[in-house]
Amino acid sequence: MSIYFLIGCVVMVVAALALLLVPLLRNEPGEGKGKAPLPRSVPLAVVLMIGLPLAATAFYGSTSNFPWDNPGLLGAAPGSHAQDGGSMEEVIAQLEERLKASPGDFEGWRMLGRSYLMSSRFEQAVSAYEKASALTGGKNPDIELDLAEALVLTEQPARLDKARGIIDAALAADGNNQKALWYSGLMAARAGDSETAKARFTRLLETDPPPQIREILTAQLERLGATVPTAAAAATPPAGMAGMGADAAAAPAPAASGRTIRVAVSLDPALAAKLKPGTPVFVSAREAGIPGPPIAAVRISSDELPTTVVLSDANTMIEGRNLSSVDEVQVVARVAFGGTPVPASGDLTGEMLHKRGAPADLSVVIDRVAP
Repeated sequence: MSIYFLIGCVVMVVAALALLLVPLLRNEPGEGKGKAPLPRSVPLAVVLMIGLPLAATAFYGSTSNFPWDNPGLLGAAPGSHAQDGGSMEEVIAQLEERLKASPGDFEGWRMLGRSYLMSSRFEQAVSAYEKASALTGGKNPDIELDLAEALVLTEQPARLDKARGIIDAALAADGNNQKALWYSGLMAARAGDSETAKARFTRLLETDPPPQIREILTAQLERLGATVPTAAAAATPPAGMAGMGADAAAAPAPAASGRTIRVAVSLDPALAAKLKPGTPVFVSAREAGIPGPPIAAVRISSDELPTTVVLSDANTMIEGRNLSSVDEVQVVARVAFGGTPVPASGDLTGEMLHKRGAPADLSVVIDRVAP
């Protein structure tokens, strides 16, 4: 356990004692004129001084899942560094060792699966998720969707039937499940089943996703030849608008919160001749190595370059997913000549990786043309 965590605990206990003991030990004036001061509550103060730290220690020891008898079994959660600030590979190694000693650890297998996904080790992610699924008897819908995601990302046709079965079951239970709708539409589009893809993306659009996701879905539907619902089309901001939503020109950007990345975006002078005034520029962050919608994104105009864009948990695009939930994000700046967040050949792009705990300032140079 980190010494900084222990120091923090001590500081919080001392602060709590101060808040409680100062009023108890301070003499208070009597209620009427000439009345003697009220006596200090010394006995109660002594009880609190002794009892509060003991009670806090006992409570934490009984409720935390820290392996006190064998701290070496502790594996870092996905989206965090190892205890010594190590790399994702070290996190994976810790989890693997932990699971050798505790093969029935459901959360451990799930964390290992997510860590493998973050490292683009999709086959191993499938194996880890299958073990987690077996421990729940296949009855945990979240872990089943995690497994389906890993199966899809292997891009192996033999894996897709199982993934499709899981996703279809998830949609039967909840027709608005955003993750299931996304991967169902993605699989259908890859298989050439445009009707199913249209239905899934349209349904996902009807769940009122954030403006950034709405734009991606609108572009996908237009590419499939579908008629985009009027309300959704109206909600999509015109090219060149600095914000991402329909009211972005009038509404201020959300205040940064949680994990924050200040992205200094610039253009390589060698590409300056290709830039057109008023072209949308999308600055986004996605989980490194994981396809799908970005976690956070901001839209600016090419007229603003060079500039600094702030990405934080306030820019999250899917409920339950934000920058703080992942360890390493891929930050991409893209000049979108087509005016949509969907990457296209000929766009100008640049990217950098940002790890949790690294300095918040990151420089991204748009220095190449998308093939």
